[in-house]
Amino acid sequence: MKAIAIANGKGGVGKTSIACSLAISLSEHGHKVLLVDADLALSNVDVLLDLRPQRTLRDVVVDGVELGEAVVAGPEGIEVLTGGSGTKELASLGREQLEGLIEKIKSFAKKHD
Repeated sequence: MKAIAIANGKGGVGKTSIACSLAISLSEHGHKVLLVDADLALSNVDVLLDLRPQRTLRDVVVDGVELGEAVVAGPEGIEVLTGGSGTKELASLGREQLEGLIEKIKSFAKKHD
């Protein structure tokens, strides 16, 4: 599994657009892609891709939902895991909770390229 991170300290610079376009392009070239919107306060990949996930990372962290239950099918075969928007529980996670979440994502992502 390889991970590619798209990051910038400023909002509105196109991180989400780049991440979605890259994920779709990689999938079109035969890669099994998991797109994780790790913005734990203002996630918006679901908005850009017109998805309506029943569960998000908030449900995984706060309610103990299995990570796979929060993954939704996106365009061109990508799988999408979205953070959530306006959720104070995610915006204020402690170090131990963040590390646990990262481990869950890494474990789930092993079946992806």
